[in-house]
This record gives sequence, structure tokens and C-alpha cells, in this order.
Amino acid sequence: SQANLLEFIYKNIKYPAIARDNNVSGTVVIRFVVNEDGSIEGAEILRDIGADCGKEALRVVNLMNDLPQRWTPGKQRGRAVRVFFNLPVKFVLKVDP
Repeated sequence: SQANLLEFIYKNIKYPAIARDNNVSGTVVIRFVVNEDGSIEGAEILRDIGADCGKEALRVVNLMNDLPQRWTPGKQRGRAVRVFFNLPVKFVLKVDP
């Protein structure tokens, strides 16, 4: 499931033009809550590298609620519970030779 998450993130993310123009790269951290039903809420940027990278990562995380499959919620004493999840999203510029 983690591979599916990363595939979704990196397939849908668009490197912001301002970040590309200014050679901005690094890791953005998004935190959100996985609810008992597997939906996501309360997504927020914990660490941003600037140049709209945080906004783009947040946009893609919020798209996950539109997917047919849901997250697996946390379990405590056999019951589904809400849990926080921190998601690092790497922005890396590839230099064309």
C-alpha cells in the first residue's frame, strides 16, 4: 500500500514553476488525520521549502479523498481509531545533460 501511495503522489504532483526556475528542492512534510473510515482530514504543512512546493504537496494529499480506495485506519483494542500521519514529499530537480 505504501508503494501505491508513493505512486499516486509522484504521478499527480507538478513541480511548481517558481521552484523550478529558482532551483528549489528539498522535502516538504504534510501531516493529516486518517479517520476511522479511512478518509483524510485536517491536512496541513508541517515543513515547507518554499516556492509553492508545500501548497502543491498539500493539493495532492487532499486529492486522495477522491480515490475509490481508502487508507487503513489505526487499530486500538480491535477498534478503528483516528491517527495522525506525517508524509514526507521530496522535490528533486533533475538536470538534463
